[in-house]
Amino acid sequence: MKVLYVCSDLGIPVLGSRGGSIHVRSLVTALARAGHEVVLASPTLTRTSWERPAKLDVPILHIEPTAAIGAATRAVEAYAASVGAGGRVSDELRGILYASELGESLLRRFRASPPDVVYERAASFGTAGATIASALGVPLLLEVNAPLALEERLYRGQELSALAAAAERWMLARAGAVIVVSAALGDYVASAGVPLERIHVMPNGVDGELFRPAPRSPSVRARWDLDGEPVIGFVGGYQPWHGVAALPALVERLLPLHPNLRLLVVGDGRGRESFEREVAARGLDAHVRVTGAVPHEAVPELIREFDVALAPYPALEHDFYFSPLKLFEYMGCAAPIVAPRAGQIADVIRDGETGLLYPPSQPDALAEACDRLLADRDLGRRLGLAAAADVRERYTWSGNASRVAAIAERVIGERAVLV
Repeated sequence: MKVLYVCSDLGIPVLGSRGGSIHVRSLVTALARAGHEVVLASPTLTRTSWERPAKLDVPILHIEPTAAIGAATRAVEAYAASVGAGGRVSDELRGILYASELGESLLRRFRASPPDVVYERAASFGTAGATIASALGVPLLLEVNAPLALEERLYRGQELSALAAAAERWMLARAGAVIVVSAALGDYVASAGVPLERIHVMPNGVDGELFRPAPRSPSVRARWDLDGEPVIGFVGGYQPWHGVAALPALVERLLPLHPNLRLLVVGDGRGRESFEREVAARGLDAHVRVTGAVPHEAVPELIREFDVALAPYPALEHDFYFSPLKLFEYMGCAAPIVAPRAGQIADVIRDGETGLLYPPSQPDALAEACDRLLADRDLGRRLGLAAAADVRERYTWSGNASRVAAIAERVIGERAVLV
């Protein structure tokens, strides 16, 4: 099967280290390993010129926004500044213009030799995949990782929220199938009018060859000064909904019980400096290690150092629609997990069997669960190994690729009958 994978999100560098970047590469690689011909189209490869690009053994169409889009967005920025307005209108304009431009570029490239299916990772204003699928007469599979219009309005103050919501509904209506990463997102797209039979819940997964149980690395422990110390760890970004802000207080609660404790935070992003300032203000520098961005293939050896693997998501004002990538990566490495009883987490983790769950946004309960694992390493090993067995059976990218291919074949067959 020929698959054109479209990722039009300007904020997802497909060869970078963000969670979305890893998700894109993992599914694309799994499809290619299954024998499908895959081409990935994207505007952004890495976040900066200094970031080392990840390896990806599929063709990439790097289609950057043209100079005309740059000029238009700069003009809007200048106008907004001249009238004393802030906000992100120029970013939104860039996304709108790029969606149109990307659609035209892909149509020129694939008109003579179309794919069998277009697979699009939904992005705010990202209508290119739906546009070219319709123009080429092939099905669209739309992957939804977040309620885009809602997320933009809640977290980024999107000025063009009505237009974003209309674009989201337009994309959903044109998809032959909608793949969502959680049941909460399934409810969200159903509320937008997508028939239930076209909605497929497909949680994130892992590469089982990369994220697997293995001995700890003496060189990693030496590199981060972890030798002989109990380690609690976190992998991910610094956005408010990831809960990383709760970690300094957690360390303070645990230190009287575990005076040699180390917290290892793996990841980078906006908010890191604020986090490090908080650590310093509490006098915790000696107990906290922050790696910054690391290549994805280096993450497993860091996770294996965790005596407790944290996913401290706070209670939210909206449904917990995430499918936390870190959760499956922790499981793959047999790291003992402590996570809130929220959304998909409560479906994936069996409390007391494959991890420990606690009520969201209850710091004492979070600390008690961590202390339980730090005090009983045998319990942690049992939970971790059970989680690793579970993830290999139920949550892998190769399994997701097989499901995507089956959905695509069904939609192609349905379309052929109609034609």
